[in-house]
Amino acid sequence: MKKSTKAVLLSGLVFPGLGHLYLKHWMAGILLSGVAAAATYYIGSVVMDTASVVVEKIQSGGVPVDTDTITALVAQQTSGSEQATNLAKTVWLACWVIGIVGSWWQGRAT
Repeated sequence: MKKSTKAVLLSGLVFPGLGHLYLKHWMAGILLSGVAAAATYYIGSVVMDTASVVVEKIQSGGVPVDTDTITALVAQQTSGSEQATNLAKTVWLACWVIGIVGSWWQGRAT
């Protein structure tokens, strides 16, 4: 298997930036991985905060166990951080695409 194919698979299927690290393009790999990790952390923290608030309200009996009610509560909880979460998703997607295309491009050159 070619180095470019391995690098693309690493960046595309495992985590953005790993293909660059495999090709020994350290700065690009660390930058892409770091930015993608920060975006992943932010998205995960928003999800966990929302889930803990919803679970807490369900356990206290304040919210009935009903799909529509829980969906409305989740939408209400995430409405304040919607723009920042969308930005984090966009940044993560950009890192993923840049990781794939960059790995392919740089792997082809070697």
